[in-house]
Amino acid sequence: MNTEEIQSSSQASNEISHNHQNSLVAESPRAATGSSSKGINQNKNVCREDIELVQNLIERCLQLYMNRGEVVRTLSTRAKIEPAFTTLVWKKLEEENSEFFRAYYISLKLKSQINLFNQLLEHQSHLMKSSVLPNTPVAPIHIGMDTKTGNFFQCYL
Repeated sequence: MNTEEIQSSSQASNEISHNHQNSLVAESPRAATGSSSKGINQNKNVCREDIELVQNLIERCLQLYMNRGEVVRTLSTRAKIEPAFTTLVWKKLEEENSEFFRAYYISLKLKSQINLFNQLLEHQSHLMKSSVLPNTPVAPIHIGMDTKTGNFFQCYL
């Protein structure tokens, strides 16, 4: 597998950062393990190096906050690793590191909520810009504390 093939298949996972994605797979599993061109796990003889390679690639994906589906698709398209093999290694990592994965899944949910919040803010911004009519007064946005009531008015932009 050459660099052009790796980069051309990167469009399969638009959710991850392109800067990090290009460095995700530094070498082909075939080059590292001598496996056939069909990819890992089709040879039926999986060696320890194959498992370690997939584990290392999964760990790189975890640093990019990818979920299991994204990891499986990315390793399948970019490194030609069988999805079933990636899933098997993922499950083994989950069993061995249950506390880490519990926290990791919470981080994934938080990432999803932040992305949704940012999309909603952007949508609201577009709506506010397009719906302002000429000569229509706009209510001021208060940021800070109302000293009379003690209430906080905050704007999260």
